[in-house]
Amino acid sequence: MQTNILTISEEGKPEWEKIINYLKKKKMYIHTASTVNEAYKKLKSEPVNIILSDYHLPNIKIPTFLNKIKTIKPDVELIFLSDNVTLTNAIDAMRGGAYDFYEIPVKPRLLTTVIEKAIEKQSLFLEKIELEKKINTMFDFENIVGRSKPMQYVINLISSVAPKNASVLITGETGSGKEMVAKAIHYNSPRASKPFITVNCGAFNEGVLESEIFGHEKGSFTGAITKRIGRFELANEGTIFLDEIGDLSLSTQIKLLRVLQEKEFERVGGNETIKVNIRVLAATNQDLKDLMEEKKFRKDLYYRLNIVHIEVPHLRERKDDIPLLVSSFISKFNEEKGYKIKGINKDAMQMLLNYIWPGNVRELENAVEAAMAIAPRDVIEAKYLPSFLLLAQPQHADFYQIPQHFTLQEAENEIINFTLEKTNGNKSKAARLLGIGLRTLQRKVNEG
Repeated sequence: MQTNILTISEEGKPEWEKIINYLKKKKMYIHTASTVNEAYKKLKSEPVNIILSDYHLPNIKIPTFLNKIKTIKPDVELIFLSDNVTLTNAIDAMRGGAYDFYEIPVKPRLLTTVIEKAIEKQSLFLEKIELEKKINTMFDFENIVGRSKPMQYVINLISSVAPKNASVLITGETGSGKEMVAKAIHYNSPRASKPFITVNCGAFNEGVLESEIFGHEKGSFTGAITKRIGRFELANEGTIFLDEIGDLSLSTQIKLLRVLQEKEFERVGGNETIKVNIRVLAATNQDLKDLMEEKKFRKDLYYRLNIVHIEVPHLRERKDDIPLLVSSFISKFNEEKGYKIKGINKDAMQMLLNYIWPGNVRELENAVEAAMAIAPRDVIEAKYLPSFLLLAQPQHADFYQIPQHFTLQEAENEIINFTLEKTNGNKSKAARLLGIGLRTLQRKVNEG
């Protein structure tokens, strides 16, 4: 990257001429200004990285000057040079936002090093700004793709609850986008600049999970050779997202309930009480009410978590969003992987619309990525879609004609069997589609 430096000094100063000539020899592009107003104009019109300014310019108030510079170009770094340096001047300049302060004559090598470090700091600042933009874009409501009524309802709920500090229970089938919803809540909340920490409650056994969540002290169990900071401590002042909350053991549920109620806990094997200020978001693909009936999930914890409930719809319930999702995925993978796919043809899109997507949005995303990876031209055609789509017959998941001679019991059994077939035997999904509890479905299956 070309280094562009703006020098601000009165004309005819030999030391400044030497500095300018030296920097030009170092292949740096130099813009010059002899007054503050001229400097402001150059800063607005030229791609300036670094400002080298005389501290003792005529008719200048340093705080006002620094503030105006940062207002015009927040990422620019300013270095003051002066032939009459005082400690007070240097301190005032640094407090006002200057990068550094040096006395003239300054050694050329030192000046070059200072400029390089200033540019490094500027790069970090720009990276931070870019990262913040990406985060804001990634989790902005507009990027939760969906114009269908079910998704608009979800987006409105997120918009309402994000600024609050309420706990939120997010439910929905695997791959429906529950974590994306959680992140949208966090990054549009007052806690957005604080940590967002995720815990997959189904990924660890009970002992390991407690250590992950609460941390542990050195020597608290075999293998605990050092102290470990848990996820709750890491999430302090921010948000903790407890995914697959239905997989928590009853003993861990009790400890989690205490954290929600008292805002404090102890590390495993420790006596120190650690206080935290966190927002809790939880998600599950299970029916927690069924788990409560089976005495596998505590009612008091459920009501603590379920202050606001957001149900993320399955893709089959929002098929109108498939073209939007496909377009979003094409843009995403073009940017991430350098593909040059412009779109998808009508036949391929129809195949995507016909499929019931048991793996939800995640399965659709994988299918689009796979097609983009092998498509030789800039349009996805039906023949480039994954084989399971090519082999699948058009699905009619919402329609089934029951023979007229069936009794009510036979019709019910037929609907249950049809739904279980469509969910590949997943009883939790089937129960949710049928609008009944898991235990009720199990009883009806046994009776049938």
